[in-house]
Amino acid sequence: AAQQLAGQGRGTLVVLSSLAGQRSRPSILPYGAAKAGLDAFTDGLDEALRGRGVRVVSVRPGWVRTKMTAGLRSAPLATSPERVARDVLRGLDRGARVVWSPGLLRFAAPILRFMPRGVFRLMARSR
Repeated sequence: AAQQLAGQGRGTLVVLSSLAGQRSRPSILPYGAAKAGLDAFTDGLDEALRGRGVRVVSVRPGWVRTKMTAGLRSAPLATSPERVARDVLRGLDRGARVVWSPGLLRFAAPILRFMPRGVFRLMARSR
């Protein structure tokens, strides 16, 4: 898709990542690791396509209430697929490179990412 967009000299590639890509809990380790790798790829792809008319947007939602999460204990700031879609459209209109959904995660993510390991473990256990 990126090659196609670059070839036509314009377009936007929207990549769905996750807050879990910033720091993963043991219970979702493969998911978090995959999203962290996806974030690294997306950042690199954005740099590779810079100046070629293509924008790469990474969407990093938190907990989304879907069929996949049905029956699981909801996380703080849980949201709906409709809310994520609205946030993505708003981010695209604003020219954002990263879209957080809900927007408050933009401020929570760095705290989670750089939180001391012991504190993070305590928080992860309480979930």
